[in-house]
Amino acid sequence: MLKENTIERLTDMMHDLAQKAAVRDAADLLCWTPLAPLIRAARRARIQENTRDIRMRQKAAKLCAEVQRDHADLLVPAWT
Repeated sequence: MLKENTIERLTDMMHDLAQKAAVRDAADLLCWTPLAPLIRAARRARIQENTRDIRMRQKAAKLCAEVQRDHADLLVPAWT
């Protein structure tokens, strides 16, 4: 059974997505103006930042998996 506020939450999420899409569409239109180099630079910066975040998460996940594999004895409480 769905909670009472599920419809409201879904409506809010769709509204937020529509607003983000409108901003993206506006940016797409600006790409055809003299502002195009600025828009491209902003997009490039956002993509680079997202790529850096993804790579850091992958490295951290690999490091955590190695630590868990190599030092599994540290994950067990000492009093058991």
